[in-house]
Amino acid sequence: MTRRWIGLTIVSSVLLLLFLTFKVIRFQSLYYTYNDMYAFLQLSCSWIDGRPVLYENVWGYDDRIHNNYAMLLWGPLIYVLGAYGAFIVLIGLYLLSYTLLLREVSRRNTGWFAWVALAVMLFGPVWFWFNDHPGFGWHPELTYYPLAILFVLALFDGWTGWFLLTAALIVLVKEDGALLAGGIHLAYVCVQYVHRTTQSVFGILTRRRFWFIVGGWALVFVAGMLFLSYKNNAAEPEPRLQQALQIIREGIYQADFVARNLRLLLNNLLLLLPSFLLLLYVLYRTGFRQVGSLLLIYAVAQGALLASNWVQGSHYYGTNPAFDLVSLTWPPRFVLMYAFSVCYVAMVWLVFEDEVTPAPTWQPVALAAGLFIIQLPIVHVARSDFRLGTILHDTFMYRFDPQKMPLLPDSDVAVVERLAKAIPARSSVYVFDFLIPFFHKHYNIWPTDKQWEKADLAIIPNDDFQRLGDRLPRVMKQPYRAVRLNTYTIYVTPAYETYLKQALP
Repeated sequence: MTRRWIGLTIVSSVLLLLFLTFKVIRFQSLYYTYNDMYAFLQLSCSWIDGRPVLYENVWGYDDRIHNNYAMLLWGPLIYVLGAYGAFIVLIGLYLLSYTLLLREVSRRNTGWFAWVALAVMLFGPVWFWFNDHPGFGWHPELTYYPLAILFVLALFDGWTGWFLLTAALIVLVKEDGALLAGGIHLAYVCVQYVHRTTQSVFGILTRRRFWFIVGGWALVFVAGMLFLSYKNNAAEPEPRLQQALQIIREGIYQADFVARNLRLLLNNLLLLLPSFLLLLYVLYRTGFRQVGSLLLIYAVAQGALLASNWVQGSHYYGTNPAFDLVSLTWPPRFVLMYAFSVCYVAMVWLVFEDEVTPAPTWQPVALAAGLFIIQLPIVHVARSDFRLGTILHDTFMYRFDPQKMPLLPDSDVAVVERLAKAIPARSSVYVFDFLIPFFHKHYNIWPTDKQWEKADLAIIPNDDFQRLGDRLPRVMKQPYRAVRLNTYTIYVTPAYETYLKQALP
């Protein structure tokens, strides 16, 4: 067992470190330029700089929108390393969760499951896609996946402190974390019940412990939502839930709304298919004992997560032209369902492993290869923003995202890079989208008028096709002057003139 576990751990650790390297290369190549990641970087360490807790320059008081309090834990690392700190947090949690999961699985008599899980769920193309998170690069919800694995292991371990710690971390990621943790906990109790008895899962409805757990997690979820509602209505209300429900009430009578959501539902199920097929194989190897109950548990839990994701995603219908990409299959939403799917497969395996029948070696090998391969077309069909061949080719063949390169001449980029390194850490800047990664350790300002402090530096394309210059009087400290480069114009206050002189050739 020790040799098998060490081998598995080495393989998974090397793959995770390679993926971290890939993330760093993608970031430095300016593929992650959408505002969400940079808003999270800002709110994670705003409290360190004496700003309000969870404050950032896109939406302002972000804690009125979501309960992202786990970000405060990662704040010190992000404060020092910027976006790299966020990547390290995610990969660090993966290293810990995968190591412990593989150790637990390797204790069993059959080691094939660990290798199949590695290829299908832990490192498959679906996993690669949502952790790459095209365009955005990082969301705190991506930590749901490794934290969910740690939570499952805590349930099997039975240590109360470990259970409470992992449960709290999941809940603190975002308000819907209580649904994920509650679903995993209830699924664990139900799977243990059907394993011990010959009854269907409905028999657990007579058990007091089951209802105690249901009530406990319902209380945690409702309390989180009420707390969020209180903060939201304390000042400048933004009733996202009410808006989403109103869109749904009106949308169910619109053919376009129904058709697009049905297509998104199909894509969501396609992305879950490989892990679900692995679940069916595990059930097959156990003789399909209690198969009806086990599939019902899976369906009910996933249904609850799907409903939550649907409501949240509906908020963007009619207001976001990229609705199909930020609804059900958007990585920060889809990750909840994928995390549960993976955890449930592992859970059923760990509980029923004593009933697994032997199989020829070729069978799990063929299964792993087949389920890995089918994920490639699935991700391509379900997500138009993910083309693995193009991603790998462009990442390693071009210095920057080729779609952005017309606005990235070497001479201007060199000035911008030197300027980003020269200005004081945590400076407030107003920078064109493509250049934001260079300033990931600073407080970039977006044209939403939510900045905590006005900027000392702005960089805007000369043609200003986004009309960013119109907002300069509202986002820049006075006075400031303009310095024109080949593609960009830099606006700088007297306090930052010295840094600009250092950056200019």
